[in-house]
Amino acid sequence: MTEKYDAIVIGAGLGGLSAATMLAKNGQRVLLLERHNVPGGYATSFVRGRYEFEIALHELSGIGPPEHRGTLYRYLDYLGVASKVEFLRLSNLYRSVFPDLDVTLPAGREAFEDALCKTFPDDAKGIRRFVKRVFDMGRDFSRISRQRGRVNPTTVPLRFPHFFRYLPTTWGHVLNRDVRDPRARAVLSQYWGYFGMSPSKISFLYFASGLAAYIRQGPAFPKGRSQMLSNAFISTFEELGGEVRFNCGVERITTSQGRVTGVITEEDEEITADWIVSNADPITTCRDMIGADHVPSGFFARLQSSEVAASTVNVYMGVARSNTELGLNEHEIFVNSSYDFDRQYEQMRRLDPPDAIAVTCYNVVYPEISPPGTSIVVLTALAYGEPWYAIPPAEYVDTKNRIADGMIRLAERIAPGLCEYAEVVEVSTPLTNIRYAGTRGGSIYGFNQPPRDNMVWRMGHRGPLDGLYFVGAWTRPGGGFEPAMMSGQMAGGAVLSKIKKIRSGEER
Repeated sequence: MTEKYDAIVIGAGLGGLSAATMLAKNGQRVLLLERHNVPGGYATSFVRGRYEFEIALHELSGIGPPEHRGTLYRYLDYLGVASKVEFLRLSNLYRSVFPDLDVTLPAGREAFEDALCKTFPDDAKGIRRFVKRVFDMGRDFSRISRQRGRVNPTTVPLRFPHFFRYLPTTWGHVLNRDVRDPRARAVLSQYWGYFGMSPSKISFLYFASGLAAYIRQGPAFPKGRSQMLSNAFISTFEELGGEVRFNCGVERITTSQGRVTGVITEEDEEITADWIVSNADPITTCRDMIGADHVPSGFFARLQSSEVAASTVNVYMGVARSNTELGLNEHEIFVNSSYDFDRQYEQMRRLDPPDAIAVTCYNVVYPEISPPGTSIVVLTALAYGEPWYAIPPAEYVDTKNRIADGMIRLAERIAPGLCEYAEVVEVSTPLTNIRYAGTRGGSIYGFNQPPRDNMVWRMGHRGPLDGLYFVGAWTRPGGGFEPAMMSGQMAGGAVLSKIKKIRSGEER
């Protein structure tokens, strides 16, 4: 007998976990299918020797302090997930290191501005003006988001002037008008690696919304690594009556007369449902799981205008020295060989050691993350997946080790002896991401977010067939841990709204 559910969610990444829990919270019978043996996608960990490594999370936005909780925390609290996770707070955003400059920026708007103005006094007025633009844009976008599509477009220029003015612009275009010192511009733009494109290319809306959230509420990290957050979703989902099956991938999505009807698993089991929510990328979902002949051609034409975002090369290091002995007293340190972020961005398309990396030492915020007297240090560089496709298999290990060696040498500028005291070194590449996460190009951000494809104009959650929805980094609002979880809220809410309309007779 064919099983029947209200909804099937494909993929237990953060977007899928969020959507599944949202639907179960609101009374739907939901089946969550995951081909891996653990939940989380990029929100997981792995063990080598006596170290358990965080795979991807650096800093989590949207949590905030107890007295001023952020949007993500309030959503997790609504679902029942927040109470199962202890969030550790960081007082500083990041340390930014250049050949002739070393500055640490704290959380909190006033402290953030003061640190910048003290470092760059000649640009103080422009810095404060620019930070105001960042927060004005963030406030406008937040207000529009709360309207949930009920905004009259003709009133936007008057009601949300900052949003209207800066929607089609890049971060660099706005920044360069206010701030003259290229060093100050670089420090203000240091989070560009969190958003995937250099300042001259990334949407101002996307960058400003993310930076404002980090400054205002400060970054956080879940005790127990991001795997604890993924596990909390699964626990809550099952408590709400949801069913999850691991080691159970989806081979095909079934359709009839322009509507999805269910799935066929890799074990050839047919399961039916009224709604399908896919955490897989939309191209794979529609081309491979549904079949291009069953999908309107215009859908693929729309996707061709979007560029797949970057992946990463990561060097995971278990080090037999404490973080203080290594001189690593900040959780997140960006090490740059120059101020030329456009050059750094172009390097992401070559198989060369990068000129810039993020050095993350989790022991600063979470001392118990590794055995006493040791540290977990992760080096991260953005890299596009395409160059890695052309590497002959016999040259793959040498290539990734050559790049990793360059990254370690760069990190040793701030942590002498890092290589000498390393007990465990594990290297991942875009091909690793493809193998484990199944993402196109090993992308960690879905599609890129230039102004023409920013949070407002990028692909929405509703798919090209009735009953099909997408979640995750490929959809609105975009890449990153908080956006992925919020995409599940948005897609789940859209499904529930559709169900309500059908039941009330407004739609058939």
